[in-house]
Amino acid sequence: MVSMLKQVAKKSKTAIIVHKIYENWRMKRQFSSGNFESLHGSTHSTIIKHLSESIDYINVQFEDYLKYSGLQAEQLRGMKIFELGFGDNVGVALKFIAAGAEQVVCLDKFYSKRNLDQQRKIYLALRETLDPESQRRFDEAVNLNTGVEINPDKITCIYGKDVEDAGELAGLGPFDLVVSRGAIQDIFNPDAAFEAMDRILVKGGHMLHKIDLSDQGMFRANGMNPLTFLTISESVYRLMAIDSGKPNRKLMSYYRNIMNRLGYETELLITGIIGVGECGKGNLHPHKPAIELNVDYPQPTLDLVSEVRPRLAAPFRALPDDELIVDGIFIIAKKLR
Repeated sequence: MVSMLKQVAKKSKTAIIVHKIYENWRMKRQFSSGNFESLHGSTHSTIIKHLSESIDYINVQFEDYLKYSGLQAEQLRGMKIFELGFGDNVGVALKFIAAGAEQVVCLDKFYSKRNLDQQRKIYLALRETLDPESQRRFDEAVNLNTGVEINPDKITCIYGKDVEDAGELAGLGPFDLVVSRGAIQDIFNPDAAFEAMDRILVKGGHMLHKIDLSDQGMFRANGMNPLTFLTISESVYRLMAIDSGKPNRKLMSYYRNIMNRLGYETELLITGIIGVGECGKGNLHPHKPAIELNVDYPQPTLDLVSEVRPRLAAPFRALPDDELIVDGIFIIAKKLR
């Protein structure tokens, strides 16, 4: 039945909407029964095919956090770090521990399906990339002798909860650094999530969030305009997305405004542009605070906006082109109060 629906959903915008509403209902029902397992976030077990790619993926995430925040590896020593949406792998958390962080707390609404034998191989290979002192710290966080045994004093994993509902975070914090990659866009109403993360972050601490603003292939993968998901009314889109981790349709100005409201010194870097490169991959390197026509993107990108603008839902119709073409951002924010 599900397979048949997926095939039908490829035929039209209406069919896709109906299928997403069904998926959302099914996910809500599953969660209500206490089952949090999902393919959502199962990057290493379903998307990445080779061990070396998994290691590269982990290292790129970790290095991105340092490169764009301006933090040095030695500044991580003794830190308590919170990672939102870690998916099927604690590799980034292990990199933080290996660099000298005291503890990493990882939270995910979903329990991403994983292959534990594959995970052990990833962690063993990751360990081999470290110097002896980093390996010693790594070994304090995970025992790989026969399986994968994570030390909860070093890495604590929380599943099945939204960040604003995870009361135990208050007891585990406060945190010096809050990070996420590809997680915030899946929270339908992120205001409460940002407020919760603000509460657990120390003054002077940093938030680093890499956020995909695309439709994650929902419509564009079927040959439609990449902004088609912004043409759907809020009431209908809510039925498609609120419980299933679909894109929340919050754009760059939303994230700028909420960080300003919370009192952060904030820089927003653009990581992707519609019509340029692969969807959701953050193809703009280096990430930039501003983009230029014929330098970072071609005229056909603006043509995509012009073509869809008359059909955009009311909240998006008057937005400027340079807001609508942004497909991804990196938030670097320091807490001032």
